[in-house]
Amino acid sequence: MKKPRKPQVLPKDACSALMTKTMTLNTEHRRSLQEHFFTADTAIFYCLRTMHEHGPDNDDVLPDTCRPGRECWCSDEA
Repeated sequence: MKKPRKPQVLPKDACSALMTKTMTLNTEHRRSLQEHFFTADTAIFYCLRTMHEHGPDNDDVLPDTCRPGRECWCSDEA
């Protein structure tokens, strides 16, 4: 019997331009470990810089790929 998958929240170092509809409606959702029902597995992500599912570098917008080291990555801290 398979164990249920544990919901994933956004990594702390995810790009600040990474967004979902859920995060727009609930600003406390972003990177909050207290939000148990939000899963990065089911969300549809888009980039605030392009307003599409592809970033400025034309690559997919996903929590796993929108991380430090990506050319277009930006931080909350500026």
